[in-house]
Amino acid sequence: MLLNKKEKSYRPALSEIWLQKLRRLIYRSKAYQLTLKKKPHLDIKVLSGVSFSQDADAAQKIIKDQFVFSGRVYEKGASPWQASPQNLPWQRYIHSHAWLADLCQQGTAEALIKARQLVSNWMEQNALWSDPAWRADVVADRLVMWMVFQRHLTQSADETFVKGFYTSFSMQASHLARSFCRGLKGLDLLRALRGKLYLALFVAGFDRGRDKVLLALSEQLDQQILADGGHISRSPSDLLETLAFALEVKAVLDAEKIEVPDGVHRAIDRMAPMVRTLRHADGALALFHGAQEEDKQQIDALLEQTGNQGSALSDARHSGYQRIEAGQTVLIMDVAAPPSLDVQAHGHAAPLSFEFSCGDERVLVNCGAMIGGEASWQDALAATAAHNTLTVDDKNCLHLRAGGGIIPREIEVSSKRFEENGEVLIDARHDAYRETFGLIHERSVYVNKVGTDIRFEDKLVGTGGDHFAISLHLHPDVQASIVNEGQAALLKLPSGTGWHLRVQGGKLDMRDSIFVGSSSQIRQTDQIVIQGPLRGDGCDVKWRLSRIGGL
Repeated sequence: MLLNKKEKSYRPALSEIWLQKLRRLIYRSKAYQLTLKKKPHLDIKVLSGVSFSQDADAAQKIIKDQFVFSGRVYEKGASPWQASPQNLPWQRYIHSHAWLADLCQQGTAEALIKARQLVSNWMEQNALWSDPAWRADVVADRLVMWMVFQRHLTQSADETFVKGFYTSFSMQASHLARSFCRGLKGLDLLRALRGKLYLALFVAGFDRGRDKVLLALSEQLDQQILADGGHISRSPSDLLETLAFALEVKAVLDAEKIEVPDGVHRAIDRMAPMVRTLRHADGALALFHGAQEEDKQQIDALLEQTGNQGSALSDARHSGYQRIEAGQTVLIMDVAAPPSLDVQAHGHAAPLSFEFSCGDERVLVNCGAMIGGEASWQDALAATAAHNTLTVDDKNCLHLRAGGGIIPREIEVSSKRFEENGEVLIDARHDAYRETFGLIHERSVYVNKVGTDIRFEDKLVGTGGDHFAISLHLHPDVQASIVNEGQAALLKLPSGTGWHLRVQGGKLDMRDSIFVGSSSQIRQTDQIVIQGPLRGDGCDVKWRLSRIGGL
């Protein structure tokens, strides 16, 4: 398999920049505001097939003007809409009104009063177009929340609030209905199309163009879901969210007795096996390209809804992943270039990184991802050294963009898979260090048929660089100790299972590391580093993981 990374410039064309500025001027003008529908009363049908989870603790915090997002608490202060303006994930969350689900499903008078207060405050302070509050995907998500919880908000509310609510709703809906969603890619575009579709289905007066929107949504799912079922973003979390999205759209259309497009069915059928491919035996997702572990029960529920029993793929070449499952061992390896900024703003600079688990216990893990928060955290977690792969002179193999994502550059990543009598060998290489050091990283991975013997060979081909380091990040529950004067290590899992690590061509060292399986918890852990000098002729490092006691 050969995957080429040919990126467009990550900066929009000059003509597009001027168009964006022009649109902003038009959208914020009084003349444009006059063109939007202003209806103090709307007929909004109940959305069948749409539901949201509810966090009672989060609702109580919101009542106290504290918003919990991605493991952090944001104080309301004067207004939550102006808090952390540079934190785009937080801005999307707060302006999309995702928090309404927690408040409205709490069901108490106190919670509903707070919900109305916040919605009123938002309408007062965001009456004019602004980015991201009025971006098509954010408007779409907000209107879906308003549709789902309109009765919670309007019942027992005073007439002033009700008229203001429907007037604001109609203005936003009018803006969204005429939006061409320019500049939106990937999941953001799907969110915008979902909002447009639900407006056409459930809000009187906005049904124009329904079939066209449904066709566009179906085509987008077909385009965004690759032949092997992966998402174009290469993120396991994005794949899971897209599966949830497609299942919701299908449920809505089924409830309305509207034929589900073939593109939606095809996307669901392709995605289910790929979710299993990117899942460890503990039920959670592998940590690649901005992904987090996600909720195991939710993953189970979504897969059950698909009705698809397709097994995990071993060779997901379109998505750029290899999976080896032998005995109790699962190894998942990234064998492609990082995703384009067009489709994933939080790609990681870590070709040929891998994760390894034994039974339902993770052993070697990538460091994970932080959603929102300080840009420095996102940069650190996207770094090459935050993954189970090789670095040269402590430098990233690709340049990171501040706040997330990889600055586009053409690199070549290739891999081949060989199988015989249950044994698996993967040969892979990337040239991301060619530009800086003139080096090619080659990695071979062998796993025996019962999963008790895992052998790696890491080579650097070329003459540049001063030293190399191969990071092996341990899951926080794994204990490790260096033995044999830095030539071996013992790993002990919570179950008592042991693994013996031996190395030839480098020396082992223990260093601090972190594990961010979810943004709500940053856990301290260790990493084993295989390191050594580069003397102008590259390196050849062989290392082996053997399960102590066999099966």
